This record gives sequence, C-alpha cells and structure tokens, in this order.
Amino acid sequence: MKNRLIIPSIILILSILFFFQCKDDSITSPEIEQNLIENPSFEEDGNASLEGWIIAGDTLNQFTNDTPPNGGNWAVTINSVWISPLINGIYTTVKLSPGTHIYRFSVWAKYQGVTGSTNLLIVKPDTTIIRRSIQIIDTLWKQYSLIDTISADGSDSLRVILSGGGSQLLLGKSFFDLCTFELVE
Repeated sequence: MKNRLIIPSIILILSILFFFQCKDDSITSPEIEQNLIENPSFEEDGNASLEGWIIAGDTLNQFTNDTPPNGGNWAVTINSVWISPLINGIYTTVKLSPGTHIYRFSVWAKYQGVTGSTNLLIVKPDTTIIRRSIQIIDTLWKQYSLIDTISADGSDSLRVILSGGGSQLLLGKSFFDLCTFELVE
C-alpha cells in the first residue's frame, strides 16, 4: 500500500516543483517614455486626424479602420504616385536635442500593389540631408524600427516622411500607424 502512494506523491511533488520553476520569458516592448511625434496614431479623441502632419505634393491620403495590433481606431493610407516619393506623402518635423544622442524610430506599416517607404531627413538651416530610409516590404502589418545616433546643432530637426511609393505603371498604397520617435539617451 505504501508503495502505491509513494510514486504518485513523488510525481505530484516533482510536478509542483517544475511548475514553480517555470517563468514567463515572453519579450515585451519597453514603454515609450516620450514620443516626440505629435499624433502618432492619426486620431484625436477617436476621430481620424492628420493633426501634426503636413500633406506634401498631390498624393491622395485616406483613413482606414484596418489597423495593426493596439493601433486604435484609425490608420492612414497613402496612394502611390508617379513622381518621387520624397516629395509626395505626409510628413511631420521634430526638434532634435543639441549634441549627440541615440534615437529610436518605429512605425507599423504594410502595402498593397506598390511598396511605400518611410524617410528620415535631418533638416538644417541651410540644407536637408536624407538620414535613413525604410522600404515597406510586407503586405501584412509589420513593425519597422531603427535605432540611430544623431549629432545635432540647436537649430536642427528631423523630418519623418511617410510615402505611398512611386510607380508610373502600377496603382498601390501603403498603410501607416503608430509612428514613434523617442530619445533613448
């Protein structure tokens, strides 16, 4: 009789020990301390909005309820155009902190028909420099991100351009949501 109780008791004890030794190793994104982009999710009080963004060129921008995970109610779509995507799309400009700092940029995006892009430009008083570009290459929502070290003067800023891409033959559009630009250190 004792042997019948010993083996199940040992299995029960080992199971309990194993259970308490397991831990959640899931990866979670750190909270954004301070997003420098105004209106990163293209909505204000639950309504679609481009507040804080400027329309460049003659691109067609629309809002959609097709949003990424945690994207809220609205995302923006930007149609492809036949001329340079750098002068067609929407953009916002963020003041950079003087000195050398590390920044993190991220955006959720996808495309239909023609790949879009995100371009980061350094705007100085006398020139504009293309700093980084991200080509939107997925047809399903994906988070694109980069970390960059930027040396800036007191008058420098960063321009984030979201573009639906360019094609002289095909029609297409890109979807964007949850744009973040934060000072890491």
